Amino acid sequence: MKRLIALLSSLTLVSLVTAAELPAGTDASDPLIQLGCLDVTKAPYRADPTGRIDSTQAIQRAINDARDHALVCFFPEGTYLISETLSCEQQVRKLDKPRSADRGTQHYWDLSHRVVLFGSTRGKRPVLKLSKDAKGFDDPAHPKIAVWIWAQTRDDAPGKQEPNWGEEQPNISFNHFFRGIDIDIRGHAGAIGIRHSGSQGSALLDSTILAEGAYAGMNNCCGQGGGTYNIEVIGGRHAIVIEPESRFPILTGCVFKGQTAAAITYAKGGSQAPALLVGCLIDSPADAAIDLTTQRAYAGISLVDCVVNLSRGGVIARTAKSENLHLEDTFVRGPATVTTDGTALPATDQWMLIRRFSSHVATAMNLINGVSSSGELRDWSVVPAAPDFAALSRRHYQPGPSFEDRDAVNVKTFGAKGDGTTDDTAAFEKAIATHDRIFVPKGDFRMTGTLHIRRNTQLFGLTATFSSIGLRAGDRRDPLPKKGPMFAVATVDDATAAPGLSLLSVRGRIDWKSGGGDAFLAPGTLMLSGHGGGRFYGVKTLGGPLVVAGVTQPTAFYALNVEREVTNPQSEIKDSAHIRIYYFKVEAGNVQPENEGGANTPVRIARSHDVRIHCMAGRVRRLGDRPMLDIVDSDAVVVTQLKTFQPSSFPHLRETRGQVKHEMPSSQPCALFVRDTRSVSQP
Repeated sequence: MKRLIALLSSLTLVSLVTAAELPAGTDASDPLIQLGCLDVTKAPYRADPTGRIDSTQAIQRAINDARDHALVCFFPEGTYLISETLSCEQQVRKLDKPRSADRGTQHYWDLSHRVVLFGSTRGKRPVLKLSKDAKGFDDPAHPKIAVWIWAQTRDDAPGKQEPNWGEEQPNISFNHFFRGIDIDIRGHAGAIGIRHSGSQGSALLDSTILAEGAYAGMNNCCGQGGGTYNIEVIGGRHAIVIEPESRFPILTGCVFKGQTAAAITYAKGGSQAPALLVGCLIDSPADAAIDLTTQRAYAGISLVDCVVNLSRGGVIARTAKSENLHLEDTFVRGPATVTTDGTALPATDQWMLIRRFSSHVATAMNLINGVSSSGELRDWSVVPAAPDFAALSRRHYQPGPSFEDRDAVNVKTFGAKGDGTTDDTAAFEKAIATHDRIFVPKGDFRMTGTLHIRRNTQLFGLTATFSSIGLRAGDRRDPLPKKGPMFAVATVDDATAAPGLSLLSVRGRIDWKSGGGDAFLAPGTLMLSGHGGGRFYGVKTLGGPLVVAGVTQPTAFYALNVEREVTNPQSEIKDSAHIRIYYFKVEAGNVQPENEGGANTPVRIARSHDVRIHCMAGRVRRLGDRPMLDIVDSDAVVVTQLKTFQPSSFPHLRETRGQVKHEMPSSQPCALFVRDTRSVSQP
């Protein structure tokens, strides 16, 4: 406690936020305000953390004010009673002149204000609790959401010069966070804990949803360029209900326990892109983990490094026909089959390891070691011991640092200003030289040259931006400088180093050479080289291609997003090994680079070994004869659930080995590609 008070108190000497920039009625001298946090329990909101007084209106006002003033809506420890949906809306404004974009004409455009809700990491997590007297949350035929994070559509309504008010547009729901806040909806049969159909830069993480007697914990989740991490849903009819608005859904390190029906189900017309679960646990008395019978069409679903424990004799995925389904290195106990009427598993009362299971819809295909095929593939066996789920989960995600950690220091105590003008390089260098956990509060921190971080440095923020001296502040979607010098953050070139960057917008280059560590939603130009490796979450390329060259340390990308780059290929993995990509959202063919004729392959894998891509999808068109995925002289490569939204004459995938080529047409989704052999033909 003393350590936290000292951290907060030090900020009053270097105040950044002025009273004029704050919501009316707030205290400019509040140390939390200077961090960039708007405390819902303080004036003028005074939300009750004891759970006795309804705080819906107070919290709603705080959410809106935090959004409009670029602050974090911050919840100290406690229980907060709500009785209506908390609407966390990304708003739109009217344009002076209409615009034309992907979906037509817009007379309105979205505001760049972020919605960020964080809970305190001191003590127990704060809880948003749905009041027993809340109205409209008790009809499972018409579910109602407790927390809704959404973007108001900017598209013109038919025949109008304004949008349909109240209509959600998930593909523009950018940079919104919900972190470290639990939700209690128990006892409301029609309640859903949270809906967050976030797009690039949006994340849902580190929360528990208590849903016994409720409809579902989640409705949709964050995907491309962001993701969903460490969400536990206890009870409820379902853990998550997925709709087409859930774009490229990825769930990592999540736990679903005690659901009375299938933990994962679909509504409103199935799905446009496959769902991916990585390092997740489904532990339920129900007879199915996934229900693929509620809609006519599904893009598919994949489970990797997961654990599934169901009632004896059940089924992992309830199906009415062949579906796109992939399981890899997943432990199961209880189910008799993977799919309805599928091949029997060896046992129901023992743990089994499904090393690989793949099935697909009638139009899809496999390409295994150069041979095209169709149908179900399976490889499983009984194992002698229960899986270590904690170890599986840690492999993919661990919660990041907090400014409330006892060993965290604030960079402002070393003289950093964050005022958009002062050169703060020296202050950061001082902090890095003496401490491992360095918190960067709200601000625009200007730097020169390259900032070198040490082997265990954790550099993290809330809403801060790094950029070069002399550059104008950039748009929220473009962290790269338009002109002038490019500032860089560089890690030490050491296979055993494990630094961290999280929740920082780096308007420059990230030179990553450390063999471990995490970069979590830290947008910038990522360059991997030397001993580079580790885990990278929500990477979105802007201003240049993503190149992984000569990297041999284990490297994993989660919710990778490559799009709108004019180079060919847009991204490349070359002369590398031990690369994992858990969801790869791509866009290509919608730009017209002069030197490439408008056709650019989203990714090429060249001369590499042990590469796996689980779920690759997106809007790819006009590629000519270039493939969506190009694999050249590489081995131990696995690709699952590859699909363009706009099939044409170009190949989904092309494999070249010396002079021999194999292709999968974009008219047929790629259920599974495997190249097992280690021998590589030379051109």
